[in-house]
Amino acid sequence: MVFRFWLCLFLQLPTSLLGGAALVPRERFPLRVEGRFIVDRLGERVKWACVNWYGPESISFTFGGLEKRPVEDVVKRISDLGFNCVRVAYSLEAHVRNPTLEEQFVKANRFLIGKTFLDGFDAGIEALSNAGLMVIIDQHVSRAGYCCHWSQDEGLWYVPGYPEETWIQSLVNMTQRYKGNPFVVGMDLRNEVHDLHSNPKWGSGLMMTWGDGNPKTDWAAAATRAGNRVLAENQDMLIVVMALCFGMELRPMRSQPISLDLPNRVVYQTHNYIEYQFWNLITRDLGISFSTLRIATLISGVFFAAILSFLSRSWRRTGRAYPPRQLLLVSLGAWLTVFSCLFLGVAFAAYKAACTYCEWGAQQDFLPWVYFWSLTAVVGLVLVVVSWRPSGTASVAELLQVDKYVMQSDESCDEETDLFQKSDDRGGGSSGSGRDITKPWDRGLVIRLQCFIVSVILLVMCGVGLFAAIVVDTYWFYERWLDKQWGFALEEGQPFTAPVWMGEFGYLNHGPFWLMFMRYLSSRDVDFAYWAINGIKYSEGFNGADGVYRPLPGGARWVVELYGILGPDWQTVKKAWMVRDLQALMDSPSRWLPTDIGCVTDFLGHFCDVPFRGPDV
Repeated sequence: MVFRFWLCLFLQLPTSLLGGAALVPRERFPLRVEGRFIVDRLGERVKWACVNWYGPESISFTFGGLEKRPVEDVVKRISDLGFNCVRVAYSLEAHVRNPTLEEQFVKANRFLIGKTFLDGFDAGIEALSNAGLMVIIDQHVSRAGYCCHWSQDEGLWYVPGYPEETWIQSLVNMTQRYKGNPFVVGMDLRNEVHDLHSNPKWGSGLMMTWGDGNPKTDWAAAATRAGNRVLAENQDMLIVVMALCFGMELRPMRSQPISLDLPNRVVYQTHNYIEYQFWNLITRDLGISFSTLRIATLISGVFFAAILSFLSRSWRRTGRAYPPRQLLLVSLGAWLTVFSCLFLGVAFAAYKAACTYCEWGAQQDFLPWVYFWSLTAVVGLVLVVVSWRPSGTASVAELLQVDKYVMQSDESCDEETDLFQKSDDRGGGSSGSGRDITKPWDRGLVIRLQCFIVSVILLVMCGVGLFAAIVVDTYWFYERWLDKQWGFALEEGQPFTAPVWMGEFGYLNHGPFWLMFMRYLSSRDVDFAYWAINGIKYSEGFNGADGVYRPLPGGARWVVELYGILGPDWQTVKKAWMVRDLQALMDSPSRWLPTDIGCVTDFLGHFCDVPFRGPDV
């Protein structure tokens, strides 16, 4: 009993004793890039196992937690949890204005009362460096405040009041300021660059590009200009370049990797949250899990298969009468057009929805489907037209008689049977195998033919839907999706090979999304920075799903950071399983193993927490 008590207590206290990333001694700096890895002066792998510590980019202008604990205590907690580096954010507004810090934000650090933003920033970086933690400075936003939403212009590196030169000069000044500190190892040029949608300030909006030379949208060119200016000030700095589309999209780099004046300096950065994979949005918006979708598509498929079976038996009872070829082709073409138009609408809606987050990616992944279904609809329409006005000896009167006959089944059959016989003769029909091609086709048979065609299409749709609901919920699909988006850069020996740093990710639940992403980071041995250490944040408002900014009722205030590692006291670990998983990723190679899921419903807006049960064996 005593042993079990101490074992349970041990499992609930994640500290550096349970694991942690190796600290880099001062004499091992500066860092360089070698292939897909970051290495030290001796060429040994240095894995960035980081955490985000934000605040200076917000309207508080200083690090979170300084209102609760001395800066050294917060840093010690970060170090105790095993991290070896910290990503720290700031805004151009804070740097340019250098405002005085309010007492409410630094009341646990009395020496900062009445001091400025730069004083507070210096204090944080000094404490981190004294603890042996590497620092990556993140130029997060231009204007201090809430970030990051698709409707905000902060996705550009320039905004009204803060042009490109101000942005670059700020990066250069920060580089100068910490040039003598070897623990400041990287400059993160800009956070979550993304497309700008239409608004009163920018008109029709802008789509971010890579390598096309457009000075307003070419992020690769802007990053190259800024990176070279930083390296001109400090050649030992690593240059961190954000992927397009909130950090989702690195594919343009495959053909156009960034080349700076000094080689072996570029680290690419990506971000990942559950909404970054579009299939997770499907489950969120429908409010059901993939297991429910699988059951629904399976039941629907059985239903349509039963309808087909019934129609087939009914057809056999009529003597297996073949439909006239023209009727069959017109029916197939018409339904092909109808369903193609339906799928075209879905594909176009998906394309426009994807454009909200990433127009470049939408053009690669969704626009081809728009073209495909457009072409299919045209093919169906052409089939209808060609079949309705066939070449050959069929007269207009005969075609009109066919149409009249199909719609009026109560007329005499002799003349019409002869007409269909002639139609089938021209169509190469066969009377073999006991099939009666002269069986008159009345309205009932025509309706059954349409039902048969529609049921076949719907059955195929159910099969495809079932396959998709199975596949997209697997690690196999997830792995290939991330490899396509940015994981390809980790392949050694390629012209585009480079380190990829997962600079932000976070989640609430120990469920499938978390476990699959942990598995991917582990299998690819990816450098990372979890979002975030912060227990609470000072927030003034947010942008809703519709893009409209909504201030918090009653004004700015402290709110809980849902993804935060620490609690509001900036000491207690909120989720022990999270820290254990992150600590397992810190080694190189990673020693992470999947743990019991314990929570099968895992879509946005659902809270589910489970106790740690240990690795699978």
